[in-house]
Amino acid sequence: MRTINEDEIRQAVYTLHPPDDEEGCLFEVRVIDGSWNLSGYFTSADTLIDALKHSESHANENIYITLNYVSDACYARKQHDRLMKNATPTTSDSDIFGYRFLMIDLDPERAAGTSSSEAELEAAQALARTVFKYMKATGWNDPIIAESGNGVHLLYKIGLEVTAGRIQLVKDCLTALDIMFSSDAVKVDTKTFNPARVCKLYGTMAQKGADTLIRPHRMSRLIYVPDSLKTNDIALCEALAANIPKEDAPCRENHYQPRTFDLRDFIQRHSIPVKKEIPWSGGTKFVLEHCLFNPEHKHADAAIVQTADGKICYNCFHNSCAGNHWREVRMLYEPHAYDRSDSKPKFIPNYERPKPSPDADDDRPVWLTTEQIRMRSHPKEEYIRTGIREIDKALIGLKKGFVTLVSGLRGCGKSSLISQITLQAAEQGHKTALFSGELTPENATRWMYLQAAGKPHTKPSQYAGRWYTPKPVADQISKWLDGRLYIYDNDFGFDYDCFRDELERCIVEHEIDLVILDNMMCLDLSALDRDIFVRQSVFVNDLEQLAKRRNVHIILIAHPRKSNGFLRLQDVSGSNDIVNRVDNAIIMHRVNHDFKQGAKAEFHWKSDDPIFSASNVLEICKDRDGGVQDKFIPLYFEPESKRLKNEPAEAFSFSWENENELEEPPF
Repeated sequence: MRTINEDEIRQAVYTLHPPDDEEGCLFEVRVIDGSWNLSGYFTSADTLIDALKHSESHANENIYITLNYVSDACYARKQHDRLMKNATPTTSDSDIFGYRFLMIDLDPERAAGTSSSEAELEAAQALARTVFKYMKATGWNDPIIAESGNGVHLLYKIGLEVTAGRIQLVKDCLTALDIMFSSDAVKVDTKTFNPARVCKLYGTMAQKGADTLIRPHRMSRLIYVPDSLKTNDIALCEALAANIPKEDAPCRENHYQPRTFDLRDFIQRHSIPVKKEIPWSGGTKFVLEHCLFNPEHKHADAAIVQTADGKICYNCFHNSCAGNHWREVRMLYEPHAYDRSDSKPKFIPNYERPKPSPDADDDRPVWLTTEQIRMRSHPKEEYIRTGIREIDKALIGLKKGFVTLVSGLRGCGKSSLISQITLQAAEQGHKTALFSGELTPENATRWMYLQAAGKPHTKPSQYAGRWYTPKPVADQISKWLDGRLYIYDNDFGFDYDCFRDELERCIVEHEIDLVILDNMMCLDLSALDRDIFVRQSVFVNDLEQLAKRRNVHIILIAHPRKSNGFLRLQDVSGSNDIVNRVDNAIIMHRVNHDFKQGAKAEFHWKSDDPIFSASNVLEICKDRDGGVQDKFIPLYFEPESKRLKNEPAEAFSFSWENENELEEPPF
């Protein structure tokens, strides 16, 4: 007589194959013991339970269920609503028309044909928590979590059509997880990618080998089922699969022969702290003493892996390191490793203009020879990375001593952009002074907390389409930003003369690196000149001198005039001198009907241009250093966090996160 838990089986069946699923609820169950097996197709948990109670059983049998969408035609097979001995055919990959789940099976290493010990099961549970945290941090919705009896299953709903390409994608996802998380003790099973894959029917006994005190047979069970099981977008699968190491691009450091890159030599040359070196699938895994981006992430959290064919990847399990891969490691130690000789920007030395005055140094030449220029001391070029990948590639970042103009129509994403740049600056250790004329300090920080928290840590409010940052998370973010961000209190007024003095005092006193003025129209410039255009020119000239004198980068937000067509730089409010004087100019666009129509008319883009799939587009209109212009960068807005992402599946974390103080996995 087989041992089953009927309530657990009902919950498992209706969780894995809900009767209200429009794609169908048909599933196959197999009972297997060596060469003996039973097979049956069902749509009802009660019919299945009745068949299990009245069919032949074996002492060491194990019972499995299909996970994915089974073709309705299979229900017409002879094992319809009953379990038949050695029935054929059973479900094959060709009978599956869609993936319902990505199955991550974390199984302890042990002797073949045996059950896991308590210590081995605990190791699988610990790794499952690590993988859960990683997936959550990278944007995945919560999975179904279950114990198979010997290990742990994480079942992420994906809802993908079965094609050759999608099968490879699922396989690549598991391979990436294997590279990142498998250890000597617990492995990610990479064989669960095939569409017809079966898994343990939860509520039935796992019976591998003898039932002993040390290695007992256990009942499989569901551990956690989300209140709402949400489908994960294919973009998340693609982002996960992208963690598989790819061959380095040919460059000077690998002698233009990527496969010959000497990783061991790289580690030794840069004194990278390796705890141990272990073989991995024909390649090598270098387990590090600590994360290369955050030393607080200690041994076993971070590793560099080189596959058998020479490809390399880096991973750290902590949420705040989700975006750090081998490329970032390489550039950490060799900043120009991926530069191409034909794409390096041509830099023009930047000097403050001499100001003739009665007390000027009489020996200082006004006209300089090339040797005088060469021998002159000038500050090292410093850049603040924005986190917008294509900006940081095209401009290198926001150059200190420069002024950047940002414009765009209302609702185009300017506030999201500057808030996100502020957080990225804080992450790099830079300090920001923010003037927000239209937002109170409380509202400005509330917006910033959402972006710093990210989707995994925000909660839906009582109002549709609105999210908030829970107080414990907001408190942690506030402590992290304290001393890195200074926000002007609007109660002190908008007179530019007074504000200007306070701004420079803030820059000097707090060693500010980045100044953001949002926006020009909120400041009272009337004392600068009677003519509105002259006063705006004087204002921007003053900012330019301030940026150079104090070696800060200034971002100036300016609203455009009303535009009759596609928004262009000449539509920015004020005199043309504003556009001429700034070093960089950026326009933010929101991808809506007007944008699409204007872009087609202005640039002759076709309706199926991929850029129209973005939610926002950032346009680099002017770049004094590199000459970049008319460069359009697609961005993707995430409502839960108000973040602008480089691609839909991008997930990044800031270093305020301390996993031990945040919400733990629900198991």
